Amino acid sequence: MVKIKDPDAIRKLIKSNDYEHKRIISISAHIDHGKTTTTDYLLRRAGLMSDAAAGQALATDSDEEEQERGITIFTSVVLLNFEVDGEEYLVQLSDTPGHLSFTGEVSRALRASDGVVILVDALEGVMTQTETNIRLAVGGEACKPVLFVNKVDRLINELKLPPKKVYERIDIIIAKVNELIMKVAPPGLGKKWRVSFEQGSVAIGSAKTGWAFTMATLKKKGIRPDVVFEKYNEGDEKWLRENLPLDDALLEMIVKHLPNPKEAQRLKIPRIWSGDLESPAGQALLDCDPNGPLLGMITKIFIDPKSKRPTLIGRVFSGTLKSGQEIRLVNMRQNARVRRLGVQEITDILDMDEIPAGNLFSVFGFMCPSGESFVEPGSNMPGFEAIEYVSEPVVSRSIRPVDPQDIAKLGEVVSKWIMADPTARFVHDK
Repeated sequence: MVKIKDPDAIRKLIKSNDYEHKRIISISAHIDHGKTTTTDYLLRRAGLMSDAAAGQALATDSDEEEQERGITIFTSVVLLNFEVDGEEYLVQLSDTPGHLSFTGEVSRALRASDGVVILVDALEGVMTQTETNIRLAVGGEACKPVLFVNKVDRLINELKLPPKKVYERIDIIIAKVNELIMKVAPPGLGKKWRVSFEQGSVAIGSAKTGWAFTMATLKKKGIRPDVVFEKYNEGDEKWLRENLPLDDALLEMIVKHLPNPKEAQRLKIPRIWSGDLESPAGQALLDCDPNGPLLGMITKIFIDPKSKRPTLIGRVFSGTLKSGQEIRLVNMRQNARVRRLGVQEITDILDMDEIPAGNLFSVFGFMCPSGESFVEPGSNMPGFEAIEYVSEPVVSRSIRPVDPQDIAKLGEVVSKWIMADPTARFVHDK
């Protein structure tokens, strides 16, 4: 189990209004392009994983089925505390699935995110799910992108390409990603959001062997690009890991090029909330104001396979959510009480007494559908727009209990399943 290294430091950062040092992001890619392996190195940098385990443990694939099948099925939330250039940052990260069948998990994670790290396999290039994820992230949820071209070692090992040809392949990937960004970005932001190696919003490397670089990291360390290929051809992966660690390049992009919650909400809120932006409530949302009226959203539900207890994960966009507080579920039109409040660390929970706007959270004590908005009881604030889903169910199964007397239990499980995944459809055959 991955545990939070310094709980007191995390609590302090979460409650802080220092938004400049907070990031809420997702990592998104086509299946097997290296999201979870990449996330391992961020866990290592935060002190949550050993050097030896990074890239091998796949820590965010904590579900038994994920481990058995070797793919990410459910979005995992990781809360990481880093120091970059002498300054402390809190990064709340979602490792999302890459298979088309689990696009619903991606959509829900992006609703709670401000930025997205797009991963592309250097050999396979931009794939179908890459395109879908860019449309969902950049176009649908106004998440600013950065790009990590992973598995560059495949171009060297499998295709035996010289440095010039490697960069030509990478340029093609960057051009394709930018073409998609230009098509779907919010009005006026297409050119601003284009990714660029020269400007530092593109990283190149290999998550498998733990190295990567941006133009900024090369300049900072005084390393020429051709030296990277010389060291790789010499088989000196240790030099690459030590001098160009993957986490340095990723954090450089995340901190320098992805927005903090306050910056992001000014762009995101008009796209996901239909209320009056000039009203006090609208201004509180745009400002990510922890003292404003409460408005948040549940974006993921995890049901423990043993206890069957649901954990609801979401984001506070305005106001402050408190442990023990009664809230109003907007679409369900009923009240619920927050029995326990905290922040999610994969399979662990750090308890909190309150969580202000601009943070993710985990709550216990009630059940509601993913995508549900919540406010304070008595509030007339409208909830958020429904989350956009791009895929429909394509596989059907008939399920019945071995013991007919368990039909009621099956109904309870189905009810929770529908709430956890609104893309699922169930029909009761009488």
